Amino acid sequence: MKARMPQLDFSESLPAWAPNREFAHMFNAFSVIIMQLEPYLNKTAARVRGQLPHGDPLRDDLTIFIRQEATHTLIHRQYNEALYRAGYIGLKTIEQDMADEYQRFLDTKPLLWNIGYAQGFEIVGPIYAEFIFEKIDDLLEGADQKVADMWRWHLAEEYEHRMVAHEAYHRVGGNYFHRLWVTWKTLQHLGRFNARAEKLMLDIDAQAMTPQERKASRIRTRKVHRRLSLFLLRKVLPVLMPWYTPARWRAPDGAQHFLDMTAAAE
Repeated sequence: MKARMPQLDFSESLPAWAPNREFAHMFNAFSVIIMQLEPYLNKTAARVRGQLPHGDPLRDDLTIFIRQEATHTLIHRQYNEALYRAGYIGLKTIEQDMADEYQRFLDTKPLLWNIGYAQGFEIVGPIYAEFIFEKIDDLLEGADQKVADMWRWHLAEEYEHRMVAHEAYHRVGGNYFHRLWVTWKTLQHLGRFNARAEKLMLDIDAQAMTPQERKASRIRTRKVHRRLSLFLLRKVLPVLMPWYTPARWRAPDGAQHFLDMTAAAE
């Protein structure tokens, strides 16, 4: 693992960075929740690191994890500011609500719960990496490649550090049944905020549409969500097993090559 800083300027590309605007908004909403999520992950990871003895290899892994996530936060701050400038200023309220929630978690919940939340989110990283590298070439055709490359870089790094939160969770004392419960709570929590962000952007877009255009937009939204949901359902069974480990996920085609090129271009 290593921290990378890609040189990306996508300020003129957002929000409609792909021909299918509804697909673009699905990923735009991901950026909104990531902005407050990843600082929370880093604070939690730092707390775990502080409990580990010097010389423990997991300390070094957590350090790189924190650096990668901090870079993700910087890039997504730029991304979200471009969304604000495009007229989706209400996203700021959603981000602040998330920030308040995460501060409450840090203040009131035990470390096991917080690192459990982190591993619950990190479960989906390798799955989404496979999705973007292997399953949606048609949706990325004609897209602004600077934005597509940002998502490829981010999700390739999520695959790269897939083991860190999982190992940290078990080091703190996690177990199978707690993992299932806290992962479910994590995905529910993230799903609510993601839905709010996506709905806000789609509703603003709909104000400038004819009734026929709004209907077509709703159909496209359902199609992209169905496509993602069916893909996720095929991947969920291994996660439910007592012997689950993120090490089982194979590297998405092209992910390591993309990371190598990103590092070389710095």
